[in-house]
Amino acid sequence: MQLKGIIETPHIQPTTTELIQEAITALYNPRPLENPPSSNVFLNRTQKNTTRYLLSAISLLLMGLIMSYGGDWLTYIGVTLAGYAVPVILLIYIIRSDRYEQEPLALVAYCFGWGAFSGILAGILNALITTPYLGPGGAGLIEEPIKIIGVYWIAQNTRLKNEFNNHLDGMVYGAAAGAGFAGLENFWYITQMVTTGAYPPLLAIFIRSLTGVMHIAWSSMAARSLGLAKATKGTINRDDLIPGTLVSAILHFLWNTTSTIFSLGILFPFTLNSMRQMIRVALQDETNWGYQQFAPNERK
Repeated sequence: MQLKGIIETPHIQPTTTELIQEAITALYNPRPLENPPSSNVFLNRTQKNTTRYLLSAISLLLMGLIMSYGGDWLTYIGVTLAGYAVPVILLIYIIRSDRYEQEPLALVAYCFGWGAFSGILAGILNALITTPYLGPGGAGLIEEPIKIIGVYWIAQNTRLKNEFNNHLDGMVYGAAAGAGFAGLENFWYITQMVTTGAYPPLLAIFIRSLTGVMHIAWSSMAARSLGLAKATKGTINRDDLIPGTLVSAILHFLWNTTSTIFSLGILFPFTLNSMRQMIRVALQDETNWGYQQFAPNERK
């Protein structure tokens, strides 16, 4: 069922099954919402001091790096920065795509920090569950839900939930979580590739940057469904984590289990194009809603 068909009557809310169908369809044919969204997308944001969230972001990032690598990330700071370079560049592009009501940078940074910290949790759970029971393809079932928890917290937090109001917001916050995770993960892979002599440094950085891009795409798609639920229903619950996270986990599974030719030649461009089209359509929705004139004030 197309999403336009499930919100024609404002009082009829999409079910989880219908949102799953929409998340799958959006991979190849995202469609603008043809009916008015929830009034929550137009709520004025109360000006708040977000300094605490910026400090939390820094703390989470440092905890992720220190608990994962001790002091090695400082000793090899060039590798650390190289691992984060492409994810940060892509994140900036996605942030700038949100033209009418850019999100508070402190909250975007918080999701970035959470993404880095979530790498610790993912590492533990992958060792306990993925490696012995699921195999490489199962990593997506662990990593995608963990990355998106930080976004869900903002979307549900009593103080912050009005900052999270539609699918484009979700893609920004999700991309931040993916970028934080990717950079943390990249340090380990790059150092392993180089120290074992498998690849020269520049090639190792290039290879890991591709996966970093995919992490951002997967997380942005997962969080998009949260934002779509907010735009159509006005509220978000735990079931709304399922549609986007399921799709991102499947894409992650395919990336880890299919041949290099398929992954790089088909899956990589397909996923990037899907993300680009989702951003374009979400921005079109905001234009149709009059955000150019009436966008709520979110940037602090």
